[in-house]
Amino acid sequence: MNDITLTRNTLKSPILERIQSFYVVREDLFEGGTKRRILTRYLENKYCNEIVYASPRFGYGQLAVSMVGNDLGIKNTIFVPNGEKSEVTQRCEELGSDIQLVKMGYQSVLEKRARDYVSENEVDRIKIPFGFDDELMVDSVCEVASSLNIESPPQIWSSISSGVLSRGLQKAFPKSKVFGVQVGHKTSDRERGRAILIESKYKFTQKCKISERPPFPSNLYYDSKVWDVMKEQACEGSLFWNL
Repeated sequence: MNDITLTRNTLKSPILERIQSFYVVREDLFEGGTKRRILTRYLENKYCNEIVYASPRFGYGQLAVSMVGNDLGIKNTIFVPNGEKSEVTQRCEELGSDIQLVKMGYQSVLEKRARDYVSENEVDRIKIPFGFDDELMVDSVCEVASSLNIESPPQIWSSISSGVLSRGLQKAFPKSKVFGVQVGHKTSDRERGRAILIESKYKFTQKCKISERPPFPSNLYYDSKVWDVMKEQACEGSLFWNL
């Protein structure tokens, strides 16, 4: 496995911008986003020659896996539902990922296929947990957030599903009030931490309306669904993390 410490040291801190009355973490400017950063940290003390992930059709975790695989020069295999490939999956394929299309691609089925594949060679392969839901990932989010040159904002806003991003931000800014716009599966009490949940009016597979999207690139199935809610409810100086 390549030197992951060298790779980690090339990851600059996220870009923070003032947009309208909010602070925005512009991870859209870094391909693979925050998940690429925290996956690099997660793999630091682990040996593998192949990383494996089971991804929803529109999930961006698959892109982070592809980018980190390329960063480290190792194979990455991604299990996704059968059918038309999303733009994200197509990008992963361009990056050289081995895309495995799974019939009846419910997340539970994808997870089993990924586990079975890793079990065939547990020495070289490692399965990345769904939603990157691991305390090491949460700690890595905290580390990334703490590198920002910003005092504790009054409020922090993000999308929330597995809650990894939100819990990491809660650790980094213990005095801030934290809101999570719930997208995808129902977030459990463990996953949300102390975040105040606001359920999105959109299904995960729906893009939000053009008029409700932020004035910068954002995942139309996930992060972008926070912006309109935030404009209505957030106070000035709040922080939005564009994952």
